Amino acid sequence: MTDVNIAVRMLMNAFQNKYDTAILISGDSDLIPPIIEIKGHFTNKKVIIAFPPKRHNISLANIADGSFIIGRKKLKDSQLPDKITKSSGYVLSRPNDWK
Repeated sequence: MTDVNIAVRMLMNAFQNKYDTAILISGDSDLIPPIIEIKGHFTNKKVIIAFPPKRHNISLANIADGSFIIGRKKLKDSQLPDKITKSSGYVLSRPNDWK
């Protein structure tokens, strides 16, 4: 359901005029139809694709207004610390498979 939820949210946000440019982080061609609809109904709106590492999709890139690849180093540098302690003392821990 993730792709469906993303597609619905992109379309609803376009209809509600909540963005000028959407940045979609995905490499999934299932999201081509909502992008086509957005571009067809809202010619002033842009959709940029940010591809995760090793997820580039030429069909998705061709339909978008622009695209780029998020590098592994950028993802690693953007992660929060392994543990964060909230003011209440509760400790949030990053899952081991995210390290």
